[in-house]
This record gives sequence, C-alpha cells and structure tokens, in this order.
Amino acid sequence: MRRLGAVILTYNSDNDLPEALKGLLAQRDVLLDIVVVDNASSAERLQRMRNAFLAALPAAGFLDAGQPIPSDYRAGDGLFVSNSSNDGYSAGNNIGARIATDLGCAAVLIVNPDVRISRSDYLSRLADALLRDDGNAVAGSAIINLSGQNENPMFEPGFVQELLAPLRMLVAAVSPRRSPSKPGRHDGGVFKLSGCCFLVRSTFLEGIGYFDRNVFLYCEEAILAAQVRTAGMRSVYVPMLEALHAHRSTAKGDPVRRQRLWSRSRQYYNARYLGYGPARLAALALSHEVVVALTWARRWIGGHR
Repeated sequence: MRRLGAVILTYNSDNDLPEALKGLLAQRDVLLDIVVVDNASSAERLQRMRNAFLAALPAAGFLDAGQPIPSDYRAGDGLFVSNSSNDGYSAGNNIGARIATDLGCAAVLIVNPDVRISRSDYLSRLADALLRDDGNAVAGSAIINLSGQNENPMFEPGFVQELLAPLRMLVAAVSPRRSPSKPGRHDGGVFKLSGCCFLVRSTFLEGIGYFDRNVFLYCEEAILAAQVRTAGMRSVYVPMLEALHAHRSTAKGDPVRRQRLWSRSRQYYNARYLGYGPARLAALALSHEVVVALTWARRWIGGHR
C-alpha cells in the first residue's frame, strides 16, 4: 500500500473536524498518516478538536509546532500539532506537509476541515492518477459545493480579464445568472485546481521549498499552478472522483476586508510569478480598488434594504 499524508489545517473548526476525519479514516488501500495543524484557535474550541481527534485516533500524538515527531510514533497513529500563531494558509499547511514528507509519505492531501469525502477509494484512486506519471505534480477531483456546482478546475484570469473585473461585477449585478468562465488547460493537464482539497507529490513539494508563505490567504492556487508550470510538470484533474465542499459563504466574514486581502495577495502573485512591470501592476492595483469600492457599495446597499 502507498503511504500518504493528509493535512487538515484548522482554525476554530471544531464543528467540521469530526466529519472530515470520518471520511479520511474510511479510506482503503492506502496507509494514511493524518496530521491536523491548528492555527491558534481559541482555547475552548482547540480542546474540542483535540478531544475529537483522540476519539477518532486513540493512539494519536500531540505536539507543538516545531517539536520533533515523537520517537514512538507508528505509521497511521495520527498527529495533532498546535501552532501558537496564525501565520496563514500556506504557513500552516507547510507544518503538516513537512511532517508528512518526513514520515516518508509519497504524496500529501491538503484538505480543508469543511470538505467531506464519502468514497472509500477516493485517496487510492487520486494517488493512482497523480503517481502514474513522474510529470504530475498535483491532482484534484471534482469539488461539489452546497449549491451543487463543481468548483474544479478553477478559472485563472489573464491581464485583461483581471483588469476588467469591475465591469464584470457590474454586469453580474444586472445579469446574476451569467455562466462562469471556462477553466484553461495546458500540457495535457488543467491550469489551476482548488486549494480546498488536492493531492501533491512530496518530491515536488520538497523541490519548491513547500508552499509560498508570503501570502496569508488567497491566490495560493494561482501560485501553486505557477510553480507547477515553472517545474515543467502538470496538474491533473480526475472528474470521476468528487468531494463535497460544505462551505457556507456567510462564514467568510467582512467581504470588503476579504477583497483587500485578496488584492494584496494577487499583487504579490502578479509581480513575483507573472513578472508584471510597473505599468501593469499600477493598472491592476487601480482595478482592485474599484472592486473594493463596488464590494463596499454592495454591502452597504444590502444592509439598508
């Protein structure tokens, strides 16, 4: 059996974690090391997650971020890692991914706590698709949200499309049923996969120095896709497999704050990975500010209806 890792990054995720663990523990034909990394949850909710983890994995080990893997750890026992600070999505997942690769896992599943996996052969088949070709770096399945829509593969805008985002927002406000843009493909694979659930080859992770922690949140998928292309490798999509993304948009918080955070991450991506010059970066920064203003206006109108 292949040895795989599964990293679940949590932040006050006590309501979701038990169901996420249930789906992972039902996986067959793989030797699975489950690593939960908690990004500084509140004390009460952290304790609930630790209790749920121990109930699911009675031999699990508990440690603080930065501590070595316990010497008595046995394959499949599971590890719960407490991080004293919340340094973001990539930094938190790096903690778990490094542990999984140190354990000898051939690939690592990065999976959000609000993802539900029902098929017991999900991981074995996803691993088959990823590891059958040395040119494959990342693999993802269909990701079905609570509205029944498939979030995979993801659409990646070009410069003009990103620049015209404010116009698309205005059009969407008038015609909310407009069909989404189609995702792109390259070199026999897809351009970009959802970050909520994907399997990544361990040797590729080690080769890129793990996930880029310069963004706190947002644009991680675009960054990973760029790293895959730079390495001359592929992201593969496996449509016959699916997972449920049980995420509720109301849980995301202030949309204006989220849009500003996305803009910062996107500007970093555009400069670092696309190599945009000052003129393009300035134009996109202005476009982002218009999007923030439109987001604020939409929130204000919604609050005064």
